[in-house]
Amino acid sequence: MRKIILTAVFLFIALFACIMGPYNLFYEFNEEKALKQFIAEDKTFQGLEVIELDYRGSDTYYIQAKDDQKTRNFIVMNYHSSVMNGHWKVFEQTSAGHYY
Repeated sequence: MRKIILTAVFLFIALFACIMGPYNLFYEFNEEKALKQFIAEDKTFQGLEVIELDYRGSDTYYIQAKDDQKTRNFIVMNYHSSVMNGHWKVFEQTSAGHYY
């Protein structure tokens, strides 16, 4: 009985640390939802229709948006300036050589 209680307490502490700690698993699994909210609020994407949203790894996303007939490409990165502060940076493709 004591092992069951200790296991339950350990699991509760681990779950609490994952949800309330600096590394929040809920936000990690819902990062795409946070990105969609950022796109809706950011002035860079106002008036653009998002065509493609592709995860490229290391908190980096490739976004293809359409402005009338012209297609525009963006790289959006989530970087952490500290353990608790995350920010989004937007880079737009500026040349035909696919440089950002």
